[in-house]
Amino acid sequence: MKGIVILGAGYGGLAAALELDRHGIPFTLINREPYHTFKTLLHEVAGARHDAHTYALSLEDLFHRTTSEVLIADVKRLALSDKLVETDRGTLPYDTLIVALGSHTATFGLPGVAEYAFRLDSLRAAMELHHHVEREIKRYQETGDPLHLRFLVAGGGLTGVELMGEWADALPSRLRHLGLPTTDLYLGLIHAHGELLPDVDPELRAVAQSKLVERGVDLILNERVAGADPEAYVLASGQKVVGHTLVWTGGVEAPPLLKDAGLPVDARNRVHVDPFLKARGFEDVYVIGDCARFEDAKGNVLPPTGQVAEQMGHHLGANLVRQAHGRSPLPFVYHDHGTVASLGPKYGVAEIGRHHATGATALVLKDGSKMKYLMHLGGPVTLLKKYRQWLEI
Repeated sequence: MKGIVILGAGYGGLAAALELDRHGIPFTLINREPYHTFKTLLHEVAGARHDAHTYALSLEDLFHRTTSEVLIADVKRLALSDKLVETDRGTLPYDTLIVALGSHTATFGLPGVAEYAFRLDSLRAAMELHHHVEREIKRYQETGDPLHLRFLVAGGGLTGVELMGEWADALPSRLRHLGLPTTDLYLGLIHAHGELLPDVDPELRAVAQSKLVERGVDLILNERVAGADPEAYVLASGQKVVGHTLVWTGGVEAPPLLKDAGLPVDARNRVHVDPFLKARGFEDVYVIGDCARFEDAKGNVLPPTGQVAEQMGHHLGANLVRQAHGRSPLPFVYHDHGTVASLGPKYGVAEIGRHHATGATALVLKDGSKMKYLMHLGGPVTLLKKYRQWLEI
């Protein structure tokens, strides 16, 4: 049966699906995994702050109408001229297609980075990184080789900073718990520019940088990564920074299947969309979240963040409800709710409009955003069930 088909259950796709579910409008949601991942919290998974399964919500628990269908499948190809979606579990026709497939880590063809560096773009990847770190600590315990305790992150945006903040708290504690010295522990954060966190106010960047340095992180600024080998990042200056654990958080891109389908894309495979989130040149294809290149009224391209994706999904879902009732759709307008960066479980920085917060206050704001999101997903039951698992003991 044709109808609305949504590709991806990330922040954008899930928001659109929930809006349709509330109004009883039929749809099929296709997702590779049977769960929704709190992708903006994957640094906590890598740092083992809580059990990894607390960062996922089962999709079958979120929808309550028989008109809402979930298909667990991997999207392989889009045949837009035939209005078909090809997956590893068969081919689905559609009348309206919503592309919300998110993004994956972009390595920009840098030699060795894709082969030797971990990424932090899925729950499985975060778990693999955590297990690798545990193995490296065990090998250090057995051999005493300090190379096993050298952890490098390339990319000083939100993902890289939050991961390094998490490790700066978790790894010294883990070593002390095992009765191991912390003197051989090295945490290195490589960034191509002079300041971290380019999307927050300079004052907060300085606070974040000083807090990381205070906790033993070596900031390697104004150095561009040129490549990687199994035990080092190679910098453009020719310097090598050695370590057994390399993580790359230097950027993201949308899936190449969007370009392959003939959609109008930019250099990072993001689809150019109109004010109604419709793919330019296609009347029946909408694109949201990290897959969309959306320019606001000032010509600014919206960044690939969770709050952008969620707002797009909610807006598109509401527009489809409006159209189902014979009303005209409304253009999308993004409302920036601010940025909160955690530097571990005890400190953070936040920028909400013109207001700044640091320390525990910033973390309270981040916790508040978690609670708001859980309420939006599943109401009080989901909030109490999930948030209780996140509480620090």
